Amino acid sequence: MKHSWEYLSLHYLDMWLRHDRIYHDSLNNGTRDEKLISIKNAATYYKVARNLPKEHDEDVGRARYDPLLKVIDKVSASDFSSDTVKSISKVQKMISKAYGDRGVLSITTKLLWLKIRDPIIIYDSQARKALDTEDGDLSAFYEAWRAEFDAHSNAIVSACSKLSSVSKYSCDQSIATPAYVRDISAYRWFQERVFDVYLWHKGQ
Repeated sequence: MKHSWEYLSLHYLDMWLRHDRIYHDSLNNGTRDEKLISIKNAATYYKVARNLPKEHDEDVGRARYDPLLKVIDKVSASDFSSDTVKSISKVQKMISKAYGDRGVLSITTKLLWLKIRDPIIIYDSQARKALDTEDGDLSAFYEAWRAEFDAHSNAIVSACSKLSSVSKYSCDQSIATPAYVRDISAYRWFQERVFDVYLWHKGQ
């Protein structure tokens, strides 16, 4: 293992503070324009914007990302509680159709996670390579992801439980107080994202 779980947990804490936290808050509580800007920023940060047409992108991405927002804005966590993979595939098809039948699996899962988090698992090319599953096979990816996460879950939970003690090393101590870090790092969604960082490094 190239990096320790302690390092990876602090790495994700900074990602949460700088990026995911802002996108999550905006997609759930922002105005329409704030949501569109967050979708654009998230698509750029996670390098998935390339799958969407660039027409009319000069207006902070409003025209380019409007079809995406129309779909994402309507979903809720309860939509994915029974058959998560099937529900994600349904959303993926809606987004793909809106953009001319393009490959949108990665951006679909990333934006779904940014809005509702659990029970979504992010489909990422580097994570897929690390797990050695077929490209585009979301069911196989989820099965492999969960099995691998379970194998490391005790170590991840242990690392996250120590994270509040090093919160002073985070990128934004005004937010990341020990109490705040202790709270969010205990959530499974946070621990799952620490595991995602591990997979990204492994899949590089």
